[in-house]
Amino acid sequence: MRILRIDSWDGTPGGAQDYVREITAELAQRGHQTQVVQITDGTPPIGPPVGSHVVAATGRATRLRQDVLQDAPLAARLRAQIEEFSPDLISLHHFDARYATIARVLGDQSIPLVMAAHDAELVCPISTLVRPGNVICEGGVRVRCLFTGCHVGLGGPYNLLQTRSFDRTLRGKMRAYLCPSRSLTDYLDSNGYRPALHLPSFARIPEPVRRAAPPLPAAGTPPTVGFIGRLDWYKGLQDLVPAFAILRKSVPDARLDIAGDGPSRPGLEALAARLGVDGSVQFRGRLIGPEKEAWFQNVHVLAVPSNMWENFPLVALEGLVRGRPVVATQIGGIPDIVDEGETGYLVPIGGPTQLAARLSELLRDSALASKMGELGRARVLERFTPEKHVERLLAVYDAVLRGEPLVSRSPAAGLVPAGSAGRSAATA
Repeated sequence: MRILRIDSWDGTPGGAQDYVREITAELAQRGHQTQVVQITDGTPPIGPPVGSHVVAATGRATRLRQDVLQDAPLAARLRAQIEEFSPDLISLHHFDARYATIARVLGDQSIPLVMAAHDAELVCPISTLVRPGNVICEGGVRVRCLFTGCHVGLGGPYNLLQTRSFDRTLRGKMRAYLCPSRSLTDYLDSNGYRPALHLPSFARIPEPVRRAAPPLPAAGTPPTVGFIGRLDWYKGLQDLVPAFAILRKSVPDARLDIAGDGPSRPGLEALAARLGVDGSVQFRGRLIGPEKEAWFQNVHVLAVPSNMWENFPLVALEGLVRGRPVVATQIGGIPDIVDEGETGYLVPIGGPTQLAARLSELLRDSALASKMGELGRARVLERFTPEKHVERLLAVYDAVLRGEPLVSRSPAAGLVPAGSAGRSAATA
């Protein structure tokens, strides 16, 4: 099978770009050919995917003009690549940078189109789906989004144009929307983006971790809550630090170990100082490879306190597969990963008191934490591996190419591979 992937995104490279790179490699191992076009106003990802062609957009000052108007050279390049590569299927990842040009080019194609829904932008201008006051939104990009008090700001009119461009040119041509979370599957379906199929993503598991979970913290290690990820407002650390201050009343020797970096770090350091816990909170910066594994070995429980939309946070999978229970907010795709009361706990968004109570419970009951971590690891290895994901993805591709009607809100796991795509998956 020949797949052309178009990733049109802005900002800092993240999990979606990692996914594009990794799924390209996974499909190549199974004999499928993939080319990738990345169109971005940000920094292209380090180590582009196999067969990648990176097209950098210019700075934000001219983004509106570039995105809304046609870019003739880019359109010509995209058309030439499509003609030269002759893909069986085109997969769209995001619809941001130069979106009007992409819409025009793909709208003229007869090649089957699918969209990987890495975020909720089709149904929320800023992909949060949470209104002020921690009110979960019903979704739908409309003029009312400008008057709800959300952080839409001056980008609101731009988002409306963006959505209308997609709806006018591509919505009717999409053969499937692939959604990592059940929640986003329901959101897209209820707002008319169909068929929306549930296709869980996967954790990239280092081979040593796959073979054996990292050991639990050594005896004498202070009870430690871990957070790993980008330090930004939507990740909920402004709730985690106060929650940690609360739990210290029941677990006085507890520690909070924060791995990652981002714009919120100075404010979080100041918050920890104001609450009098700065001596027990450590900011590690970004950790990768052996440093990351060593960090996990000293963590008893992982916190994922996001207060805005999380489609499918891979960090929760990373904690579980290493045998650590996860305490996370009940939003987006998190309940697909964390089984309440079995592999961790789910708490309301913006609720430091509830977050503190659950973290404290696991820090004080090492047997329960260990039991949850073991079960979480087993379920990740059963449900969220690259092999499972690629098998299901190929089944969707095969159904699309055969023109098989797909039922919205159905799980991709229910599709049975057939034809050339299915045989490739089965013989890999």
